[in-house]
Amino acid sequence: MLLHSSCVAWTSGVFLLLGSARCAQIASGPQGTSVDTLGRPSVEAAKAAPLKVSAGEISTMSSRYFGELEFTFENPGGKWIRVEQVVLDFGSEQNNQAVYFPWGAQLKSWADATSQRNAIKDANAATALALIGVGGALVSATAPRGAGLRKLGGMASLAAVMTMLAANVEAQTDAADSKPRFGGDHLFAGPFDVPPGLFVKRWLVINTPDQPALKCLASVILTYTLADKTSHRVALSFRSPGSQWQQDVCPQEGSFSGEP
Repeated sequence: MLLHSSCVAWTSGVFLLLGSARCAQIASGPQGTSVDTLGRPSVEAAKAAPLKVSAGEISTMSSRYFGELEFTFENPGGKWIRVEQVVLDFGSEQNNQAVYFPWGAQLKSWADATSQRNAIKDANAATALALIGVGGALVSATAPRGAGLRKLGGMASLAAVMTMLAANVEAQTDAADSKPRFGGDHLFAGPFDVPPGLFVKRWLVINTPDQPALKCLASVILTYTLADKTSHRVALSFRSPGSQWQQDVCPQEGSFSGEP
């Protein structure tokens, strides 16, 4: 994937030189705000939080009904931190019921189609054969999004994902293939470890329906539970100004310009 900023960007193990004025950044967007159980900013919660979390939308992968978010978990301390589970809340029951997350074959179809669309946009006066070649290269670059996923797939609701996480479905047998499965660096792929003094990035693809009553999704409260069973809540803003996703209902705002 291409980063918003950037002198040098890393994508799928390949370094790319980009032409914009800013350099690549560790944070995915503005740093999140630690909140209490009622969603209010909390100094106590901020002091207790072992990780710094940020989120941002990858506008180059957006389309009318889909948005891709990147989450960064930074560990400023000197010990390894294991994140066992991540739960999301988009601010209301209506929002939570409206969002879906493609998995398996659907997720791969989204990645292929979006990458080919981007290739077509970028290919100026190319022949059909050249377009296919460029598209194939970009689809290969997005392969981690589908890595390890099965041929089955679908659209998982937030409720289904939360049930899956609570049931620890990674231990289930092949007989449960109808339940959502996520692999690679997907936010819902399972536990992950954040090295001391370093960071981990995770991504999430969101599908929103064509519902006039659904308001702009621009923020989320993320709750992460650690191996010691403590939980921490972070309010995150992720909307990108150049995104096609939800462009009919979301205002165009200024872009993120933090420092690495």
